[in-house]
Amino acid sequence: MRIVSVRLETPRRHAGIVRQDAVPDLWLRVRSSGKHYDLLARVGRTAPAADGPSDATDATDATDATDATDEHVAAEAALRPGSRWPAVCADVLHDRHPRAFADAARRLDDIAAAHPGCRLVAAPLAAGGWAVAGGRTRTAVPLAHRVRPDQPLLASCLHAWLATGHTLGSIQDIRVLHGT
Repeated sequence: MRIVSVRLETPRRHAGIVRQDAVPDLWLRVRSSGKHYDLLARVGRTAPAADGPSDATDATDATDATDATDEHVAAEAALRPGSRWPAVCADVLHDRHPRAFADAARRLDDIAAAHPGCRLVAAPLAAGGWAVAGGRTRTAVPLAHRVRPDQPLLASCLHAWLATGHTLGSIQDIRVLHGT
């Protein structure tokens, strides 16, 4: 179980312009409705950004500025002896074992049923990408075919996406700009 902070921003003009103390563990670029958004995830709490646009912000996107931070608890969904408590408290649960989409969708249904307070569940897919269920429908959808299965912070980024009023169905593309 860990606290994860995700910042949703308008895209940066130059991907290399990030304060050294603010380098994210995972940095995604999401395309939705013809617009681009950056999701920057870090394990742990993140200090608030300075007020106003940074030099790295693309000024042409200023009218579409979305700037929000989502902090939540994320945990692995594996059921091991003694591991139930973190999963009960988590806002985001992720599986670690890649599966076929149909198997992953069933697994996500089982996880969501066992943890009704969890807002988003995700599992890596054997063919690439992730199966994700969250929001009001809790229907699993395949997303993020370019995101490796060893990137569970994707689920936290998608939680932030939902927390800022977007839907999973509105996502057209997700690419990794930086990830460990």
